[in-house]
Amino acid sequence: MSSSIQVDNAAELGVGAGAIQAFFAEHWKRRIALEVPSFYRWQFTEAPANAGRDRCCVVVEDSEILGVMGLNERPFRLGGSVRSGAELTTWIVKEGAQGRGVGKRILSYLQSQYDVLLGMGITAAALPLYRGRGFAYLRQIPRFVRVFDAAAIAPYAQIDRLAESLIAQHRAPSFPAYRAESRSAPDLAPHAERMETGFNLFVRDAEHLRWRYEEHPVFSYRAFQVEGGDTRVGIVLRVDDVEGMRVVHIMDCFGDEEGVPAALGFIEEFCRDEGAHVADFYCTTPRMSRHFCYRGWFSVENDEFFRFAHLFHPPELREPPTTSLAYWSRDAMPALMDVGQMYVTKQDLDLDRPTAATYEARAGQGGGV
Repeated sequence: MSSSIQVDNAAELGVGAGAIQAFFAEHWKRRIALEVPSFYRWQFTEAPANAGRDRCCVVVEDSEILGVMGLNERPFRLGGSVRSGAELTTWIVKEGAQGRGVGKRILSYLQSQYDVLLGMGITAAALPLYRGRGFAYLRQIPRFVRVFDAAAIAPYAQIDRLAESLIAQHRAPSFPAYRAESRSAPDLAPHAERMETGFNLFVRDAEHLRWRYEEHPVFSYRAFQVEGGDTRVGIVLRVDDVEGMRVVHIMDCFGDEEGVPAALGFIEEFCRDEGAHVADFYCTTPRMSRHFCYRGWFSVENDEFFRFAHLFHPPELREPPTTSLAYWSRDAMPALMDVGQMYVTKQDLDLDRPTAATYEARAGQGGGV
């Protein structure tokens, strides 16, 4: 490769957001929200740890962009200590530069800058590059779905006879008593802190929760504290109406592990009160998701008799109906590879990004649902 090639973050290279947006618009197969200036700012410069500077990794040759890796800096707690971490999103190398080692340079640069790296939605073309740089790979981020109205979601699902039978016979289980209060998302930070001693996860401090849930330019979120006996759990939800179907996305569920059954009681009551047809929850660790499975939520990873849309604007059923994860640590890979300790949900890794069309439509209406 030519010595004129440079690899660094956009701020250091002096590459403006407009140039990166134009690069995405030219080389991404479909329009994405990052083409919208206000969303790009929220995603990459207003994120708390980015501190107003665009940290996206950019490869340039004679001022021409060859590749970009979208990036948010975000501390990651691993093995009891906080490491420098980054969420990796929206990686693309221009077609004419593919095969020239651009991708390897990007990953090598990122590994020199951060202690922990996680990225989702790994393509077949990118997987060899990740694995070649020592990343571990999870083909399916576990996803759990609770069906309240099978007929309403039928156009966007594959429901075999066994799934039909299980949905029909499902009865609201007996949940522990709970008390739920609406809270601001930053108020839930103390509950997230209680998970930091037992899980490997991105830090969910008040600043991040405020940015992620209260400053989002399109989507609206609702945050709750759920008390069950001596336990406290924070819940963040998003209600999504699409094509006549109402979906409740469980964005996050954190706090006392013993309080999850009570939190689930609140979630199911909330869904019924809101007239939800279906709810979903992404969660890597079975220590949390086991409670959902016990209460009758389908696992799209294991329950092959049930499939449900993974993308919603427009609804799109993909196989598998979830996404993948690549992850790396500089000096603690065995600890990070313990997926039972890793806590990744829909609030992480850009798993809840609107499409460009959704962004423009909802921003024009003054926000999300």
